[in-house]
This record gives sequence, C-alpha cells and structure tokens, in this order.
Amino acid sequence: MRKSLFAGLLLVIACGELEDKPFNNPPIILSVRVPSYVTSNDTLEVSTFDPEHDTVSVKLTVGTSSGQTLTNVMSRAFSDSGLYGDKTAFDGVFTGQLNSLLLLGNGSSTFEFVFEVAQQSGESSTLKISVLQNPASGHPPVLTSLSAPDTVRTSQDSTFKISVTVSDPEGLNDIASVTRINVTLGGQPRSLNDDGENGDDTPADGIYSELVSVSPPPANGSYLFRVQATDKLGLKSNALEKTIVIAN
Repeated sequence: MRKSLFAGLLLVIACGELEDKPFNNPPIILSVRVPSYVTSNDTLEVSTFDPEHDTVSVKLTVGTSSGQTLTNVMSRAFSDSGLYGDKTAFDGVFTGQLNSLLLLGNGSSTFEFVFEVAQQSGESSTLKISVLQNPASGHPPVLTSLSAPDTVRTSQDSTFKISVTVSDPEGLNDIASVTRINVTLGGQPRSLNDDGENGDDTPADGIYSELVSVSPPPANGSYLFRVQATDKLGLKSNALEKTIVIAN
C-alpha cells in the first residue's frame, strides 16, 4: 500500500513538473529590412513575433564569401525601445545600425547576414539573407600569363588551346566568367573554363582554358583574340590580347 501511495505521489509530482514547463514555441522573424548592397550608413529593421509574448532579443552575424565570420558588425545594437532610431517601443520591430565601415573595408564581394531572434529561455530561430558589397568597394579580377600558339596549321591540328591565369582580391569564388572574343571576326564571346574540361588541365586552380576549333578551317591570316574576366559585381579585369596566325 505504501509503495502504491509513494508511486502515486511521484506521478503527481512529475505531472506537476510537466505542467510547470509547457512546450515553448520559438520566436520567429516575420521580415527584415536590409539594403541590397552595403552603403556608408545602413539601418536594419527586424520584425519579430513570439507566440508566448516572451521578451526576445535580436542579433546579427555576418559571413564573407571566403568563409570568414565577422564580429562587432553592429555599431548600435538592435533595440525595440522606441529610442535610438526605433520608431515604436515594444511593437516587435527591432532597429539597429550596421557597422558599415567594417564591411566596406572587407574584400568580400558578398555577405551572408544571419539574423537570430531568441527568447531568454534559449529558444530561437534564424533568417539568412545575402547582401552585396558596395560596387565602389569592389576589386576587379586580374589576368596574367595569356598562353596560346603563335601559329596554328590547320593541316595538322583541328583545335588549339588558349589559357589565362586569373586572380581576384576577393578569391576565385568571386569570378563570374572568363571570356574571349575573336576581334578580327567579331561574334559572340566564348567562355573559358576552370573545371577540368574542354582543355582545362586542373579544376579550380585559377587557370582558365578553352579548346578553340579550327574545323572547318578559317581563311588563312592573322586573327586577334581578346580575353577578359568579370566578377560577381560586374567589375571587369584588364584585357589581354594575342594575335594568332592561321595557316595550312
């Protein structure tokens, strides 16, 4: 009998503990207001909702295109106090000031903004948004070491290879395209690649290549080829040129 009473007492206590700790829904981010690219004075707004109406906080971390995580990215922390730029107190909309100078001085072409809203109990949710670097703060790619034959004899070869070494202050992930055009004949740009295909020896080593077909053979003569790279901000590299003689 005593064992039954004791077990019943433990059950009541356990139920009481469960009732004291009901399931807690995490807060959510309804929307954010961020610039499409970094400027010199960026105010951020984060609209939040918490089902339990608990006190929540908002913070931001920023990742770069090279995988670096930046700290101290806010010059004024997020607040819902109705002060320091926040329009209305306790409306769930948090306002903060981005440390724009920190981001403008960084070499990254893009940033990943990770917003987190959290309760004091630790329940939280996140939202990720990509923001571009300011175009005025970007750095264009650089081309060096253009390699191509001086003469191609179509009686012996049906293709020839053009290669160029590409670098970028923001890293090779910032390269959007590397193209060449036949200036003599005109026409659309053709892509060089760094994926180990179509004449490229080693993928992702910064050397972009293309196998150019000369079949059927073009007319004998000198042809001027121009190569140029473009990054993800649309900034263009220096152009390198090479004159190639096509002969039988």
